[in-house]
Amino acid sequence: MSEDSSVSADVTRSPDPPLPPDGYADPYAFSYPMAVLLVGSVALAVALSIVVVALLSLLHGPELFATLYDVTVDGDTTTYAMDLTVIVVPFLTALLVTVVGHEFVHGVVFRYYGYDVTYGAVPAMGAFYVAAFDQFQERNELLRVCLAPLVLITAVCVPLLAVPIPIVSITAAFVLILNTSGAIGDLYATWRLQRMPRETLMYDVTIHRSYVYEPLEQ
Repeated sequence: MSEDSSVSADVTRSPDPPLPPDGYADPYAFSYPMAVLLVGSVALAVALSIVVVALLSLLHGPELFATLYDVTVDGDTTTYAMDLTVIVVPFLTALLVTVVGHEFVHGVVFRYYGYDVTYGAVPAMGAFYVAAFDQFQERNELLRVCLAPLVLITAVCVPLLAVPIPIVSITAAFVLILNTSGAIGDLYATWRLQRMPRETLMYDVTIHRSYVYEPLEQ
């Protein structure tokens, strides 16, 4: 396979899967339960936010959060004013890093295994993707493709939580939360793939249509 990659937002491709290779059964469709994954992503984000805030408190104490707001005392009145730039800048930075970094890592691992990759976007879903269209993909390789961004970005961000520079540790916290909750689809795909025979092949014909080819002899 060529290792050239392309960038495309075109999701209008032929929906028909190819005939199965020798030794494989007819394909069946692979789909994501979007409503369930959305709920799971939100729940994961909330749970991880609690854990990350607790960890930041343990590592840095209340001083870290004191940088997020100004306190004004006027007689018996105490006013707390949050500095939104301290939150907005790290959040927007984390959002950009997460979107670009997550898909880039998927693409790097795809290309490591010799697949042609396509980067694109689905505006209606507000989502970006990287895919290996029109190619049979091995199940064991896909497991690594699915998990690589979660493992790598988590490994980078967790130590950064301990950096005693608020903008660094807070940005790392946002990246960790966004990347992990955004990886819910990857986790679901991993769960499904783990339950398929090792020789299973996957085939993406469009961003919305994927097919599974399981071996006849298991």
